[in-house]
Amino acid sequence: MKLHRVVFFLVCCCALVGCGAAPVTDETQAPEVTYPTSGESLQTRGIDLPPAELLWLPSDVNLTYTASQENLLIVIGVPGDAPKVESYLHDTLPMLGWTITNQDLGGLLFETSQWHGGFAVSSDSWALTVRND
Repeated sequence: MKLHRVVFFLVCCCALVGCGAAPVTDETQAPEVTYPTSGESLQTRGIDLPPAELLWLPSDVNLTYTASQENLLIVIGVPGDAPKVESYLHDTLPMLGWTITNQDLGGLLFETSQWHGGFAVSSDSWALTVRND
């Protein structure tokens, strides 16, 4: 099972590498942020990487793995929560200043001027990855 997670993570990271460059924006104006009335931020769940306050999940989602470093954040959860997480991300990412750049069944790509993220689902887990360049 651990090997599946490693492979799943690597696939997610490879997918994010191809996301392309962020659009040119005026860095002096931060996007307006509205915090969700339900759920909790990844920062609340103990992740200190800067975008963690702008990434929220439903409160009752079970996380099986988290990792963060200066330029990368990884969150993995149980597959039964995947539809709920995907729907929640679809609804909350734009209000938190993210732009959804691609969406299909079981996957999302999203970004800000500094961060690129992805959400993917496999048969044994879901993963949320965010990186900066």
